[in-house]
Amino acid sequence: MARVTNVIINGTVGNMVLYHRMGKTCARLKREGIKQTHATKMRSENFGIASRAAKYLRKGLQAVIPIESDRSMQSRFSGAIAKWLRLSKIDALAPCDTAPHISGFQFSGGDGFSERFRVPVTVSKVDDRLMTVAIKDFIPAKHIIAPPGTLMIELVVAVAGSILKTGMPSGSSVQRMQVPYNHEAIASQVLQFPVPSPAGSLTIAAAWLQYYVFKNNRISRSENPDFMPAAVINARYN
Repeated sequence: MARVTNVIINGTVGNMVLYHRMGKTCARLKREGIKQTHATKMRSENFGIASRAAKYLRKGLQAVIPIESDRSMQSRFSGAIAKWLRLSKIDALAPCDTAPHISGFQFSGGDGFSERFRVPVTVSKVDDRLMTVAIKDFIPAKHIIAPPGTLMIELVVAVAGSILKTGMPSGSSVQRMQVPYNHEAIASQVLQFPVPSPAGSLTIAAAWLQYYVFKNNRISRSENPDFMPAAVINARYN
């Protein structure tokens, strides 16, 4: 970068650009003839698609994202979708029941969701308008790792979809299950989510395990950042 002294000028002269920076007039040469490779263009396009889809999906899944405004989490989530897309063209994407890099994505820090909630969970597509999440029978105090003083746990599950080509949301739904944190068995349950999943849609099921403790003479949700396990339990493309 060159510096031009005693001259006040802005603009372009040939392939030289003159501009002011920090009270000084500077000059730089234009970079010409730069061409993106096909792979670079595809990555750029797919990252744009991923960012757009992630925005709508986060909105549909906000009930299971502890800190939705976390910019690092937002970036990682978009990156996970982009990593799954890689260099694939949208029109050539093959359907899959478990999209890698997105399935298992952690929205929070600390131990992962599956480490805290040690209960088998199965996500199924019944038809193009209904998803189900089956939770096997469990004993809370035996199969859930909780902080001291936990009296109750709440499992929040959300399903949201986005049509990748347009980026528009296809729908979302939330279910909650509260159980006392003790040694009494909880029967198997199947939660239903009326979320459309038409061709070309990325549908994500995610969960947040919340703990309720006795504090300040009342029962309230724990705000301990080490005990906010929230993650994608399944991501699929139709």
